[in-house]
Amino acid sequence: MDLRVDATPPGNMNRPPVEVEDVTSQSYDAPPDEVSHGVSASIGLTLLAVVMWVSVIVGEHAPRLLSLRTASHILFVALFLYWWRYKRWQVSLLTMLVVAAVGLVGGSSAWQEVPVIDGACSGNATVRTDPTWVGNGVGVVLQLHGKRYRVIAHGAPGAHLANRLAGEHVMVTGTCSRTTGPYSRYDRVTHVVGRMTVQSVSEEFSEGSMAVRAANRMRVALRDGVALMPYNLQALFAGLVIGDDRDQPREMVNQFRASGLSHLCAVSGQNVAYLLAALSPLLHRLRRNSRFIAVLIILAWFVLLTRGEPSVLRAAVMAGLVAVNAASGTSMNARTILASTVIVLLVLDPMLAWSVGFALSVGATAGLAWLSARLGNIIGRHGMLASTLAAQVGTMPVSFFVFGYVPVVSLIANPLALWVAGMVMMVGLPLALLASLLTPLVPLVSWAMTIPVAWVAGVARICSEVSPHGLLNVGLWLCVAGALWRRWQQTEA
Repeated sequence: MDLRVDATPPGNMNRPPVEVEDVTSQSYDAPPDEVSHGVSASIGLTLLAVVMWVSVIVGEHAPRLLSLRTASHILFVALFLYWWRYKRWQVSLLTMLVVAAVGLVGGSSAWQEVPVIDGACSGNATVRTDPTWVGNGVGVVLQLHGKRYRVIAHGAPGAHLANRLAGEHVMVTGTCSRTTGPYSRYDRVTHVVGRMTVQSVSEEFSEGSMAVRAANRMRVALRDGVALMPYNLQALFAGLVIGDDRDQPREMVNQFRASGLSHLCAVSGQNVAYLLAALSPLLHRLRRNSRFIAVLIILAWFVLLTRGEPSVLRAAVMAGLVAVNAASGTSMNARTILASTVIVLLVLDPMLAWSVGFALSVGATAGLAWLSARLGNIIGRHGMLASTLAAQVGTMPVSFFVFGYVPVVSLIANPLALWVAGMVMMVGLPLALLASLLTPLVPLVSWAMTIPVAWVAGVARICSEVSPHGLLNVGLWLCVAGALWRRWQQTEA
């Protein structure tokens, strides 16, 4: 099988894809009649994904369905095996009812009451998030006795936690309680069920499993390889390459949001595609079965390296489904793969239905999969502009509902910054790791990466300054819609 991975930003129709056998992501703008599962399968599975998502959300209000969780999962697995065995993807009333039932039970189980220690607590805790500074304290999520607690530690305990990384283990003593307050719902969505006031944290710690140790050391090496970059740009570099935006100053975060470029610091399909493209010379040397296994290992490793954010989970599962389909001789377009990914992830983790990051990632990918080719035909030879607009349309409902604002200046900022950010994503990781091993290269790599990273930061800063707000922003979006309508009328004439 000769398959392809689109190593350019999704929807970029101006650059050819890089060929990689048995490692693939179908082009977002592939017409439906060029794949074995066409419009009917795409629409059918998309409808099932919508049913699943809505059912999970409704399931929050049906707590009595919790007892049916095991039965619903068995039913779903049986349906999946039937689909896979007989390749019958058509949607029927029965399949919709099964998917809806699984979603309702999943949503019900996601919000079940979790017993939490109320009082003194201690033991061997696993660090679940990389520590961040919150004012004068250190914020982190610890998992103790199988439950996750949010911690803001000060003084010596905070200093000890500040030096830890996700996946490591420390001995803690403190006071635990159930999460309450305005952020309790957000905590539950991220599987945090309580708060912990820490009295002491051991100086000794365990680095965790071999995979965790390797991932953490690679993250440290990535920073060491560009240690001579200005601090703010070093923080942005980490955000572009592995999605680590903890050290970005608030001003930079606001600039990226106001310019519509904040997605660049959320690891997504671009990073996965660039990673596979960068490794394609090595993958090409492997036999087909070995290459397939290697791709799955790389995807799992990248999820671990980037801390399993919702956007990278979506991208990795999509790439994994493509690899599985390739190994089985099946072909699916991006629409079908996206819908299948949404269903699978919502079954595995129903809480993703309430995740803003997951919704934005799915929305952007859906816009690219369903609209980029059509907008490309309307706009003409401006593939990056078409893909930017398609992604914005896909995320617009979520952005308006959550943030109340979608900057029209992003249509300018993305074409200016995306290709440079893509270059940083593709070459930044191997160069930084190489420099960490050969320290004389650190000044050269730091200088080489400073230029493109500074360009991306400059585009975000300038575009945020000129970004219109309020009615002016809405009016300009209406002008864009009017121009597209007129252009579409001309192409249809």
